[in-house]
Parts: sequence; C-alpha cells; structure tokens
Amino acid sequence: MKRRYTIMAAVILAFSLLAAACSSSDSGDAETTTTAAETTETTVAPAATTTTAAAATTTAPAADLPPLVVWADEKRAPVIESIAPAFTEATGVEVQVTLVDFGTMKDEVSTKGPAGEGPDVFIGAHDWVGELATNGSISPIDLGGRDNEFTETGLNALKWDGAQYGLPYVTEAVAIYYNTDLVPEAPATMAELTAACDAIEVDNCLGVPGGNDGGDAYHHQPFLTVDDGYIFGYDPSTGFDVADIGLGTDGAISGATVLETLVTDGYIASTNYDDAKNLFMEGNEAFWLTGPWELGALEDQDAVNWGVMTLPTVDGNIMRPFVGVQGFYLSAFAQNSAIAEEFLLNFIATDDTMLALFEADPRGSAHIATIKTISSDPINATFAISGETGQFMPNVPEMGAVWGPVGDNFLALRNGDIDAETAMTNAAEQVATVIAEG
Repeated sequence: MKRRYTIMAAVILAFSLLAAACSSSDSGDAETTTTAAETTETTVAPAATTTTAAAATTTAPAADLPPLVVWADEKRAPVIESIAPAFTEATGVEVQVTLVDFGTMKDEVSTKGPAGEGPDVFIGAHDWVGELATNGSISPIDLGGRDNEFTETGLNALKWDGAQYGLPYVTEAVAIYYNTDLVPEAPATMAELTAACDAIEVDNCLGVPGGNDGGDAYHHQPFLTVDDGYIFGYDPSTGFDVADIGLGTDGAISGATVLETLVTDGYIASTNYDDAKNLFMEGNEAFWLTGPWELGALEDQDAVNWGVMTLPTVDGNIMRPFVGVQGFYLSAFAQNSAIAEEFLLNFIATDDTMLALFEADPRGSAHIATIKTISSDPINATFAISGETGQFMPNVPEMGAVWGPVGDNFLALRNGDIDAETAMTNAAEQVATVIAEG
C-alpha cells in the first residue's frame, strides 16, 4: 500500500529558467545546516535538480542581507534545503536551515528569539499560536490575497486576535483503521460497527487509546463532540471563549455516555496507546482509532491487511475529532520580515513545495491543490474527510489546563471507576479551577 507522488520533471526546467533569469545575482556562500545542538555546521551544495520552482514574483537580489534562518525538524528540513538554491539565486539571500526537534521548537523560539539567536521562519503546531503571539515571539503574515489556496480550517487555526499568524500546510485528524480480513466492508454507523464486532472473535474490537494507564484527552474528542459537546465556546469572528467551558454540558455528558456504553458492553477495552496499536498489528483487534502518523508503520508490516474508514455516525450524529494544523511562522525577531515573507509566499506556498512537504511527512495537507492531488488515493481521501468534519484544536494557552483533567477523567471512566456524568462534571470543574488559578 505504498503511496508515492513525484514532483514533475518540469520543475527542473522551471528552475533552469529561473536561474538563467537571475544569473547576475550574487548567490553568496553555500548554505549551512546546523544541528539542534548547534555545535557543528556542514556545507550543503546547491542541487538544481531537486529544487522546487518558485512563483514568478521575486525580490530583487540583495546579497548584502544576512542569511534567512529557517528552523525545521529532520523530516521537513531536506525539503527546505532543496528549494534554498532557487531562493538564493533569485534574491541573493542565503538560506540557513537549522535542525531543531519539533518537541522543543516552541520553547527554543521563545527563549532564543529575544536573544537574537532564533530563526526568521520556523515550522510549528497551531496550538502554539496563542502563547507565541501573546509573548511577542511571532508576527502576523500577509498572505497577499492568497487565502483561497488554503483550507478554512487551516487558516482559522493559525489566527489570533483576528490576525493571520502562520502559513498553514498540514491538517490532520484521526480516523479508524480496520482489519479487512476480519471486517471486509467498513461500517458507516456505530450500530454497524458493533454488529461487526459481534460477528467475530478478537481480544479487543475497537481500540481507542486512553485506557489502562494512559489518559488521553485527544483520542476521546470524537466521543465528547458526538452530541454537540465542546471544550471552549468558539466564534469564528472572535475565537475561543475560555469562560465558556462546555465539558459539563448535556451534550458532553451524552457523548461520554456513548463511550461508557461501548466500554460496559465490551466493545472497547481499557487500552493505552501501545496496547491498542499492538493488538491491531497482531490481528487481535478489528478497529483502531488513531491518526495518519501510523500509516508508515502499517505500510511496513505484512501481518495485517487493512483499510481506513471515517468515524462512524452515532444515531445520525457525526463524531468530530480534533484537527491538528501545522504551519510556517514568521518570527517577531526576523532580521528581514519582507525577505522572510517572500520565501514563504513564493517558495514555500507553491504546488511543488507543498506536495514535497506532504511526501516527506504524509499527515494531510491544508493546501487545496495538494489535497486534490493526494485525494486520488482513498487512504488520503478518507483522512481528508475526517479533517473536514472535525474541529481544530483550541489554539488558546488555556488548553494547557485541559489535557490533564480531561484525560484523567476519561481514563477513570474507561477503567470503570466513575460514570460519564461524574467524569465530565469533574473535568469541567477541574479545568475551570486551573484556569482561575492562572
């Protein structure tokens, strides 16, 4: 089930034309790639044959400007390096790509940016936007009227206080992997799913992370929302209202009751993430609720035949998972914001680069042209549908108060220690307390 997309050979021609048009530019020294520890530097030779074509509009060469510093993790860095020569050829500005672990990116941006040691551009998650905008680490970007090239969810997730703070490129949400030997046809409803479970014998039928010893608010979001439950109230024009906590509402309790019933009836065992994954990989689980980040692991094994299905409806209601968005941020401490935006709009926000980024880390896309390209694959199309019907994860700093209480109470529910109403009432009260205490 390997899926590969290749960037067209026309890209090479496009770069050649671009290089010829800009042959009078001074490209400066070769790019440097720095490790996360920033202890070594290695020269990266320009590679025209792997460069993604840029948009037609470019800034006049400016060889006297400092290099453009881009922070990226090991999966995305090679894509940035591949387009760097074209950018340097067109503008005269070097691109320095620094490897930084995604898990430490946000903290390093916050601490190193003010000291003048941070990036000009970096890749980050959308739920960082509230904290980074509030502490002055990022600047709004001007998409130049190109909003229609990106999904509404991707754009909204990277907005703060009405301003666009990032160029979206990834959207991802959970769906359900299913064992096609055990369940040849994907069920569309929860009633059909449980009927399929009744017809087979497996150790666990529906694997949902968040049980045993591993509380997990993220994977339980589809149950929370199935009857219009929510975490914080949301208005597209004003954003999230953290004073409006919806965890204890009738809708949230109703959704948690769906989960409780599935647990009580034996369809969902108390599995943590690793348990659910291992059971599915061993063929002892018919369904596994998780995200596209597991596609690689499934493609690399041959013990289980599998497919991907959208989340089933429950009594006609849609389960709405969290949608995670990633994008390119512009640092508030960028040495030249205009050059950084030039890089983002005319070298990152191209069909070729966005497709290359998907190929490097296939998690779904916020770029509409890329979505159309990859949707010819039914697996990608299914995850795209899940993202379209989901809700992007609140991007407010107060989400830090949510993960522990919600995950812990769902865990207690999964382990049979409390019922649905108690779990959600407790979670609402605990989140409110943590937010009030600051």
